[in-house]
Amino acid sequence: MLARPLLDGVIVRKNLPPAVLVFSLALLAAGPALSAEETPPPGGEQAPAYDDPETLAALAVETHPSLEAMQSRTESLRAAAGTARLWSDPMFGAELSNLPVTSPILGAHAMSGLQFKLQQRFPGPGELKARAATAERRITAAKRDVDAAANALRGEVRGRYYDLALLRQLEAVTAEHVAELNDLIDAVDARYRVGGASQHDLLQLALRRDRLAQTLLDFPARQEQVLAALNGALARDPATPIRTPGQTPLAPLPGDAGQRAGELPAHPDIVRLEATAEVARAEAEQARVEANPEPTVWLGYRVRAAVPNADPGVNFVTAGVSMPLPFASTRRWRALASVAEAKARAADAAAEGVQTRLAAALASAEAAHARAVERAVAYRDVLHPAADAALQSTLSAYQVDRAAFADLVRAEVELLDVRREALRAEAAAAVARATIVTLLAEAGERRGVAE
Repeated sequence: MLARPLLDGVIVRKNLPPAVLVFSLALLAAGPALSAEETPPPGGEQAPAYDDPETLAALAVETHPSLEAMQSRTESLRAAAGTARLWSDPMFGAELSNLPVTSPILGAHAMSGLQFKLQQRFPGPGELKARAATAERRITAAKRDVDAAANALRGEVRGRYYDLALLRQLEAVTAEHVAELNDLIDAVDARYRVGGASQHDLLQLALRRDRLAQTLLDFPARQEQVLAALNGALARDPATPIRTPGQTPLAPLPGDAGQRAGELPAHPDIVRLEATAEVARAEAEQARVEANPEPTVWLGYRVRAAVPNADPGVNFVTAGVSMPLPFASTRRWRALASVAEAKARAADAAAEGVQTRLAAALASAEAAHARAVERAVAYRDVLHPAADAALQSTLSAYQVDRAAFADLVRAEVELLDVRREALRAEAAAAVARATIVTLLAEAGERRGVAE
């Protein structure tokens, strides 16, 4: 690769715009920080070179307010479930009955008395058990909602992270090529001064350099947008710094194709829909049980006063039971059971549809990952060295009139394209792998969020 004497006045000598000059100087001077290649402190442990996307994803799940709100809903359902097996309150009554209007006292009439009544409605067979089962299913469904939201949040963090890394890598490569174009301008200028090159050759290179320098100025704003979105997923200040790698590593996929396909039925979105179907089935069963009439039992005690020469005033005890006649309620509960069963069938069908879409997404991501890895290896290990060597050879040939100016420009453009494509291929492989990891949703993540 060409040397890059960017700090020796070359850019100033070639009339680079001041804003671009300052930005390029700052960018290359801060190159190690941008690529997060940190030097370990003397005598200490080596600090991480960049923030781990999986650590950021876990942090998002731990701190995001939306998940905390969903977990609070789970807690409220758990508190409500504690009442599912409670009976209705007993009823106590007291009554003064059959008192004559002209003499409203006990003993004024043989029918008068003070009546005490204790009444209790009994739940039907299996009613409390059905209510408790429905409450537990709702708690489980709420947990699965949290799991699905957490998995989606992890996927968002992973995707944003690699978008940010790619922008920073492309920025660094563009800055290096601005410096390399200045080297080419020096070479062409040297020939131009002795009559070996045309002025338009020099102007074309300067124009290309300035256009690349303007492109370089676009990267900070694009990075701020992605960084703000990423920090939003992490529920923190949009400007919080996040370190990314200077070169995205190529990591293997988890498991083999068969194992990955076998993990899909446990995806949080499918499990959430299955939990929703279980809630609906529990509601249908509860409705069928609730349709059974609930008996009401009561016990009464009547205190009487003696009526002289008429009634000795013996106290009475009464007991009874009543049953509702379920003419309308039975039809209402049956209708509710039918509605719940329809909801269960809909959730089951939706789960099948989601599994089909996830299988397609997994196959697509696996194909994208395989090709991206092939492209990254080819561009990084084969095409990049070849393009670099071609540029240096063309430059040497151009300096002795054995290559045309167009060949020199073409070689420089080719090198820049190869380096960019290598970065994009590495980023595409990382994004495809992140998509697959999100699709698989590690079992520990699925179970550990809402418990």
